[in-house]
Amino acid sequence: MAVAQSPKMLALTLNHPELTLFGLLVPWIFVTGLLGFFIAWLIVYMMEHTGLSRRVWHLPLFFLALMVLITSLIGLFFSP
Repeated sequence: MAVAQSPKMLALTLNHPELTLFGLLVPWIFVTGLLGFFIAWLIVYMMEHTGLSRRVWHLPLFFLALMVLITSLIGLFFSP
């Protein structure tokens, strides 16, 4: 039976420079960068399906800036 972690325990778990995944130490910046990439990709994907991407001058540059912004916000709130 899985026990839900409290927010304080989750914050303490995420407050280390490395995360242990299956015995492998993964740097925190890699996890935040990967999460920022997928969130930015999802936003751009939704923009393309709704037609909002036509309003963006340079979509790859917008994607990169969005990824950096989201990764920075994740790092700001969950920095080790």
